[in-house]
Amino acid sequence: MKKNLAIFGLLLGIVLAHSAVAADKPAVKPNESKSAKAVRQAQVLVQTGKFADAFALLQPLEFELSGDVVFDYLLGISAVNAGKPDRATLALERVEAVAPEYGEVRLWLGIAYFQSGDMDRAKKSLTGLLRQAKISTQSKNTANQYLTVIKQQDETRLAEAKKAKQPSLLGAVEFGLGNDSNITSGPKNYVDAYTTSFSAPPQPPLPPSNISARFAQINGNVEGRIPFSSAGNFAYASLDSNNRAYLKYAMMNSHANTVKGGVNLQSGMNTYRFDLSRRDYRQLGTAASQGYTGDSTQNSATGDARFALTERDYLAVSLQYNMPRYPTTNAQDTNQVVIGTNFTHVFEGTGSPMIYVALNHTRDKAVRQSLDMKGIDQTDVSRNTNAFIAYTQYTPVPSADVTAMWMLSMRRDSRAFARSNNEAFGNDDMQVMMLGVNWRPASDWLVKPQLLHIRNASNIPLYVFQKSEVSVSVKRDFK
Repeated sequence: MKKNLAIFGLLLGIVLAHSAVAADKPAVKPNESKSAKAVRQAQVLVQTGKFADAFALLQPLEFELSGDVVFDYLLGISAVNAGKPDRATLALERVEAVAPEYGEVRLWLGIAYFQSGDMDRAKKSLTGLLRQAKISTQSKNTANQYLTVIKQQDETRLAEAKKAKQPSLLGAVEFGLGNDSNITSGPKNYVDAYTTSFSAPPQPPLPPSNISARFAQINGNVEGRIPFSSAGNFAYASLDSNNRAYLKYAMMNSHANTVKGGVNLQSGMNTYRFDLSRRDYRQLGTAASQGYTGDSTQNSATGDARFALTERDYLAVSLQYNMPRYPTTNAQDTNQVVIGTNFTHVFEGTGSPMIYVALNHTRDKAVRQSLDMKGIDQTDVSRNTNAFIAYTQYTPVPSADVTAMWMLSMRRDSRAFARSNNEAFGNDDMQVMMLGVNWRPASDWLVKPQLLHIRNASNIPLYVFQKSEVSVSVKRDFK
């Protein structure tokens, strides 16, 4: 509707500018000044709809001729129709101050305010136009159309503000299928890698190694919100569930549930969020007593802030404290601090290209140590991890995004011989690459094909691996 009004306004500009300006067209004088000649030429340009040319001709003369009603009126009309409402309001306000019913000044001033997003003053100018004694039917109809749009926008804002103050429930469910080339994320030859890392062969039973398998997954989440204060401020509680089943290797089936509660605070375009959460991960495994399960729990406290630097630039910072615990291998327990920052920029132009970059530093401090018979530290898993993430998105058509992501994670062990008898300090460099498409075939539906590749390089052979996942999922949002 707003776009249609802009097109209609352009056509109206040609008609009204011709009729209003033509009546005051100055006669050509033998010794006409340069500025007067420019004004006369601008009148012709405005009457023929060449508003950008008229504005370019008049704008340099504003310091010299501002205050002249004809000049300011021409400058205002050309600026409105050239897409420069801020310049138009200055010129048209000067006209209204001395000649409030000159031409269609209140109409054009109202349109300029509308384009600038100042709906209160747009409403005042357009209403003032309708109160004039003399007004053309065309101008009256145009003013009423703009006032109707303003009223609809006011009603929409009121409805949204009312809705924002009511408790709400959001949710989504997602189904997917895919293939994992290395379901255990292990080395190509587990026995050789273990023997090289620990100078001794592994004891049976041995975990599966380097196995490819198809999988199915179902994920879901639900979030309840209770607003308080102004819009954007609410308390929330959520539950996320992620479940994966391998079609031939049930021992690798897993599910993870995360319960979270916190508050979301909004100040202008800036957002602040604080929450507490608990994540439970369970893997079927061969048997808990054999130590092959990846079961874990994690309690977390998180605070983050997102700042809008401009309408297209956002900067965020976060601080997180985690307590990951492993019931069947408690030597892996740590207390973890994560400090992060990220930046988002949305480019102008077709497809609205977007880039996102993030830096995270994670410091894990071991809760306990496994000791050998001589009391020598063997498995202090304290470590530092730095990660860099780069993500980009492009929208070639309104219903689909093309996405790509690259991540580099660098783990450095803090204690000697924590993961190997032969290598003092373990160093891992993991790269993750992703390509995907987000296709929205209908409102609240998302189809997502994705290719994921992970490569972990390590100076400890047991932790060297590669894997690729190809998947497609269908997601339905509920609001």
